[in-house]
Amino acid sequence: MTLVYQRGGLFPSLMMRRNYNMSTISRRRLGALLATSMFASLLPAAHGAMAQETVVFAGWGGSIQAAQRKIYFDAFEKETGIRVIDVPDNNLAKIKAMVESGDVQWDVSNALGLWIPQGAADNLWEKLDDAVVKADNVPEAYRSDYGIGNAAYGQILAYNTESTDKASVPSTWADFWDIDGKPGARGLYDAPRYTLEFALLADGVAPQDLYPLDVDRAFASLDKIKHKVAVWWDQFPQVPILLASGELDMSSSSHTRIRDVVARENVPLQVVWNQGLMTVDWLAIPRGAKNAANAMKLIEFMSRADLQAEFARETGIGPTNEAALELLTAEEREGLPSYHYQQGEMALFDTAWWAENSDRMIERWDAWKLK
Repeated sequence: MTLVYQRGGLFPSLMMRRNYNMSTISRRRLGALLATSMFASLLPAAHGAMAQETVVFAGWGGSIQAAQRKIYFDAFEKETGIRVIDVPDNNLAKIKAMVESGDVQWDVSNALGLWIPQGAADNLWEKLDDAVVKADNVPEAYRSDYGIGNAAYGQILAYNTESTDKASVPSTWADFWDIDGKPGARGLYDAPRYTLEFALLADGVAPQDLYPLDVDRAFASLDKIKHKVAVWWDQFPQVPILLASGELDMSSSSHTRIRDVVARENVPLQVVWNQGLMTVDWLAIPRGAKNAANAMKLIEFMSRADLQAEFARETGIGPTNEAALELLTAEEREGLPSYHYQQGEMALFDTAWWAENSDRMIERWDAWKLK
């Protein structure tokens, strides 16, 4: 429960009131008068505390949430007077526990795309009010009754431009799979999500034909390079370090991880947008949220084109409001998955398919790794 405290309110002293004679007032009467006076003096402070509206936002923490505070939350507070309390480390299990217990601590949650259909199946989300959350320039592909896409990421192929021989520079996943023809140390995500899609793209499946995934074909494609992959990594922060050190020449990665290390340390890493996957993080309201009306207002605010454009400049995370791209320079757009998806270079990650099949794919992945 979020409490707002307000200091102030001096208790008046009965001793200072000229219309009371202490010699004629009983102790019981004095106690009653003191209690009444104290209660009256608390009313303005209590009213002030209740008057300050709030909304609690649960995010990913770190630099992303710091940027959300800078671009979105501070501006929202200034424009609306509604205080945003942001907390890190949200996850679907916590949301489910809150909803089922009836003690919902959060009003807006950042959500992986998978969480929206998974949570809808368990009745974890409030329906969005279309009269408030308009966001007309957010495509239907990342809108639902229970949430709206807010931030786009690229799952891409990246390589070290210095350690990778010019003849081995990859431009497709087929190039990545061609270890004999294009030598170099490879890295892949040790999980089925994204990796199955890359395996199918390497095997010649067109991006628009990826879903529903041909799982047997994907694993057959992975069989071809399973024992030739130098590093099966499991944490996204590992990749830029492995690439920058030269331990890997090329790897799957998230575009923001590559962007951040290039900007910070000026290492020679390059992103290949062609045949990437665009994933979208959503905003949703846990069912039973205490400040649901304010949550709707915050989601609408975070869907504005001007703010999403500014957030993209700050973070390299793509906007979902297509009008935001028009507010960015050509150079700024080149670094964003939203733009490359719009140009037809990337496929949109199918959250509905993965929400239905994720557990089954993880079981099969674990069994495949043991072969």
